[in-house]
Amino acid sequence: MSVQKTDIVIAGAGLAGLTMAVEMAARPFFDQFRIVILERDEKTANDRTWCFWADPEEPLPPVISRSWPAAHFFGINGFERRLGIQPYTYNMVRSADFYGWAKSVIQRKSNMEWVETDISSIDHDTGGVHTGKGVFEGAFVFNSAIRDFIDRKSEDTRFTQLLQHFKGWIIETDTPAFDPGAVTFMDYRIEQGGDTRFVYVLPFSDRKALVEYTVFSPELLPDEVYDRELSDYIGNRLNIREFVTEETEFGIIPMTDLPIRNREGRTFHIGTAGGFVKGSSGYAFKRTQRKTADFLNGWVSTGAPDESLLRSKWRYRFYDSVLLRVLKNRLVPGSRFFTLLFSKLPATLVFRFLDEDSTFAEDLRLLSAPPTLPFTRAAFLQMPAFHQI
Repeated sequence: MSVQKTDIVIAGAGLAGLTMAVEMAARPFFDQFRIVILERDEKTANDRTWCFWADPEEPLPPVISRSWPAAHFFGINGFERRLGIQPYTYNMVRSADFYGWAKSVIQRKSNMEWVETDISSIDHDTGGVHTGKGVFEGAFVFNSAIRDFIDRKSEDTRFTQLLQHFKGWIIETDTPAFDPGAVTFMDYRIEQGGDTRFVYVLPFSDRKALVEYTVFSPELLPDEVYDRELSDYIGNRLNIREFVTEETEFGIIPMTDLPIRNREGRTFHIGTAGGFVKGSSGYAFKRTQRKTADFLNGWVSTGAPDESLLRSKWRYRFYDSVLLRVLKNRLVPGSRFFTLLFSKLPATLVFRFLDEDSTFAEDLRLLSAPPTLPFTRAAFLQMPAFHQI
């Protein structure tokens, strides 16, 4: 099998791999390296939607397709609120737009090469990425394609593995049916089934929106359940009787506190494989931009890559671990937990906490909102894993 030696191999051109490539392209320091991006397809399909809140000062790719200045929250026991989220806006990025923009950046760099091929395995010691077009061997490998230790079920009961799975329809109606000035961030007025289940709505106009049914649970649901729940919500909550479904999306995001190995030999794990998905919420887009920029800025500053810059602070990893334990053991229903957060606290504080921007004093304020005893119990259950979180 042929071996092509290079400086940097980016294995997988999804969100994390492409972010790594475009951030390297933006820094003249990396012009000295030959960089190969390996991906199994052309990345032209709109295969997912990323949503996130951000303030106007946040450096983000120029691919935001929609923004909303407000958000509705519907909790349990009749609680509902139009959240004041300023200075944040809630934003949506279509993956096709992001892929196209990132590829245009890569194409302008003479030191970057895109290779369309399947990736079968990575030799972390040699930096050899085995593909259908031979082995690409790099001094540094950034892997988001192979994530066995995340996707594989672990029997270690010290850690939690849940899935965030969702199905959404983009629907259009003949008459006005949506508030185009605000997203529905979470709507818990649906049957929970012993899990954490909610619907969110992203209105593109008063007649068109993405309606998505989301579940946090250990296992997926039968296909017909997603369709039934979407139909029920659209008909009985949105009071829409006639509509056309223009697009359908389905996704699965791991929610876990399994220990993440950010470096093995020459390989740096990024994306889901590197813990870029926040364990307790599933948000990844803005976290990926931040972690990648911090990591590369450190590399430029010191001349060497530091894998610790890819990880969140320990206290946030601990918070995520405890909340996942609470949800897994059903110590507090997710619908109650999030209702308490948004009824007792400003949405901006919750957003800062989930962004890992909060101060310790703000952490204490937020941690006092949910019932103390179940979370203390969950923290006690997590004690055997404290040193690995």
